Amino acid sequence: MVGESLRIARAIAKLDRVELFGICEGLPDDDGMKNFDGLVRVADAQDAEQLTATARGLAEKYGPLDRLVTATETLLHPVAETNETLGLQGMSADTVRRALDKSCLKATLERAGIDTARDQILTSSEDARRFSEMVGFPIVLKPLNGSGALATLCIGSADQLELALELMQPTRERAILAEEYLSGQELCIDTITINDEPRFYSLCLYRPSILEAVEDARVQWMCVMPRDMTGHLYRGFIEQGLQAVRAMSVGNAMTHMEGFLTNQGRPRFTDATLRPAGARIGPMLAFAYDIDPYRAWARAAIDGCFDGPWERRHAVGTVFLRGAGSGEVRQVEGIESVIGQVGELLVESHLPRVGAAKSATYTGDGYITVRHRDTRAVEDALRWIAQTVRITYTQTESAPSSAATRGLWSQRLHHFDELSKPAWDDDPRLSQ
Repeated sequence: MVGESLRIARAIAKLDRVELFGICEGLPDDDGMKNFDGLVRVADAQDAEQLTATARGLAEKYGPLDRLVTATETLLHPVAETNETLGLQGMSADTVRRALDKSCLKATLERAGIDTARDQILTSSEDARRFSEMVGFPIVLKPLNGSGALATLCIGSADQLELALELMQPTRERAILAEEYLSGQELCIDTITINDEPRFYSLCLYRPSILEAVEDARVQWMCVMPRDMTGHLYRGFIEQGLQAVRAMSVGNAMTHMEGFLTNQGRPRFTDATLRPAGARIGPMLAFAYDIDPYRAWARAAIDGCFDGPWERRHAVGTVFLRGAGSGEVRQVEGIESVIGQVGELLVESHLPRVGAAKSATYTGDGYITVRHRDTRAVEDALRWIAQTVRITYTQTESAPSSAATRGLWSQRLHHFDELSKPAWDDDPRLSQ
């Protein structure tokens, strides 16, 4: 109960006429405890049976429960199953599956006429070889469930495909998804939906694509929220994104969908989830609209209400700080220059800490967020920061090799739930 979970809990606790109880694996600090009327620890919060038994115990002690909610992606399905078992309000397991199971998502979107990347469910290595022959390299392999892109592999050759298949071993019981590789501008659309209808949307551009950032540790990945979303460039992506959200029938929720504007200007969607977005997109919404995005989620998920409309007053951008190498952070250079050059634009930062273990995620060891009424000023500032800040680690980058690729891919595939957690998310200052 730290980081994003605690920020969500604080937002719920501030709603009117709410008694808030927590079910968690680890207790928050004393300040975090103040948000709860009661807390119960469980061994595994992803186990629906443990959640159900604990919720029944809370109901016996405190009275009937209204609902269980979560904004943690890996908990969405067990929480939905628990709500259904106990007859409580909340998102159904089928709704969660429609969004989080990538094969179900694509089928839902395709029925609604929404363009997606060409794909195939693989239940054998031969399926993968046939798919690669059909679409050509590069291709993308990913689990049917999962987030954060760390378990997504970009396959550029037949040799890499054989290595990936050896590690992933697709079968009928352990199917994986193959997709064509999309190029162009990757972006996301975030919505607040009440009774299946989007009442709010926001765009954020990824520079470069997430997969490019995952594959190259030298990339200091950036998110940009342009102030103006009304231009022709984004119109098709917005229209299809809102149509896609309606097709998913999510009820009262905050959704996050990712896709591409291809080099031909064609919108094509790849992923979705039913929670506030990660990668600091929630706090960036706060800076763009001068709102509390966590309260906005709580008002939708708990109260079934939307408090907008809001004016998008600023463009906002975040650059995530990292570099090539491994081990621990040894040195961070360029911060003083950044403060001197863009200090008036800087609204939030979390700088890499010397001595900390290097993060395994593309969101790096720290970040800097800037805002300005002019989108170009934000983009220029982010590029300058990325060129100026340099992080060195205790171990230098090794030369590329098949053994190194095997080790990296194996780590990402088997530990992506743990690796996808940002290095800075446990900072208590970010839970305020």
